[in-house]
Amino acid sequence: MRAELFTPGGGGPVPDGWDAFVRDRRACVLWEAGLLEAAAWGSLRPVFAGLVREAGEPVAAFCGRLGVRPVSLRFRPPGRAAVPGWFQVHVPNSFSPGRLYAPGLDTAGRRAATRAFEREVRRRLGPRCLGILHLDADTSELAHLGGPLRLRRATAPNAVLHNRWESMDAYFAGLPRGRRRRLSALHGRVGADPELVVESAVPVIDPVHASRLDQLTRMKHTDRPSRVVPLLPAYFDRLNRSPGASYFAHRDKSSGRPVSFDLVLDAPGGWLTTVTGSDGGRDLYLDLYLREIDRLIATGVPAVELGPGMQQLKESFGATAVPRHAVAVPF
Repeated sequence: MRAELFTPGGGGPVPDGWDAFVRDRRACVLWEAGLLEAAAWGSLRPVFAGLVREAGEPVAAFCGRLGVRPVSLRFRPPGRAAVPGWFQVHVPNSFSPGRLYAPGLDTAGRRAATRAFEREVRRRLGPRCLGILHLDADTSELAHLGGPLRLRRATAPNAVLHNRWESMDAYFAGLPRGRRRRLSALHGRVGADPELVVESAVPVIDPVHASRLDQLTRMKHTDRPSRVVPLLPAYFDRLNRSPGASYFAHRDKSSGRPVSFDLVLDAPGGWLTTVTGSDGGRDLYLDLYLREIDRLIATGVPAVELGPGMQQLKESFGATAVPRHAVAVPF
């Protein structure tokens, strides 16, 4: 097997068959070359992706980012890291693993494809890369990611909510009494708010205001808010033109501007929630969960991945914790 590494947005060509391969795997739209390129434009860490072939046919795809956050120079040419760092295998701007394999690959084949990608990263990036971190690995992946001299540790679990209700009334009825009263009251209050427009699974959002809300939200969850770089409006503009991406949002009725939103992506197992943004008021982020659950039930989607973090809160909505791991491959 041979791997080809490329830099989305770096001026070089995208390998033939990249988008066809990721679409055939029914991967979320963030895997497509145009969105990887848009993610790279505003990333402080250079984005790379790799396609592995066997006998000329694609059998695996990988993507991720290199290095630690640079101390200075907010934007750098694609492919340039400020200091040496680890290559983190994950889908940019998501909680998803940056690994896709052809369905016919067994454990040995997946291991061989992974090793081919790792060798190409080491060859291409040289001393800039200290090693590879395979992030967001579920337990089933450890068989082909692990091995001698590879370090493994548990990371924050993924919160997954499985659709097991016939209606929102049934959903609320299954909650503990206190939680049921609070959430049902919130759901009704927000839905009846004359100053808000509630949107479920809409295909577009205002790119500029979505970028602002994303930045505000991430600034609240870091001890260095001045270093938070927002997702560029161009990123949301491309998402707006991508099938498989939708938004749950609240808009201010008078101005039409979004005041909170969740980005939801189609995936093989149902939905993924990724980017979120809020101006911080009125518990709207809690109502977004309820709107997603309502739509989940109405459309019969089997599950939604809510991602790591705030585990207790997400479990209070009915989600369960799915273990995840990181595997380090030092060079």
